[in-house]
Amino acid sequence: MGFELSVVAAIFFLSAVVLGSFSYSMLTTSNEIVSDASEERYEMQNSKLKTNIEVTDAIAGNYSDTYNLTVILSNTGSENVYFDELNVLVDGNLEPYTYSDVAATWTPAETRNLTVKGLSGTGIHRVKVVTRNGVSAYNSYIV
Repeated sequence: MGFELSVVAAIFFLSAVVLGSFSYSMLTTSNEIVSDASEERYEMQNSKLKTNIEVTDAIAGNYSDTYNLTVILSNTGSENVYFDELNVLVDGNLEPYTYSDVAATWTPAETRNLTVKGLSGTGIHRVKVVTRNGVSAYNSYIV
């Protein structure tokens, strides 16, 4: 009976050691994931605070059935913005756009134009430009 008790105690001890090592490795891994996510969140917030754009003008081209909209934008923040990663919404609809500049990196204090082609409708419209980190700017125009 003494030998059996020793074997059972050894099995429980080994089980506790194995379970403890698995728990430690899982806690360490999850702590690293939380730490990485916190760092990434800080970087995103910092980038968002430094980003600012302004729609200085929105000019509708000659209207027939459709028109082209030229949007003049200024980077008034201190963060580079990637011009090819903007979202342009006209009256709440996501629209494709083109830009004539060669470089996609839009530096601070720089003004750029983009063109949205094939829009329709008359009256007052609203254009919204959103950067990849969520900073947006609005303007209205009349066709």
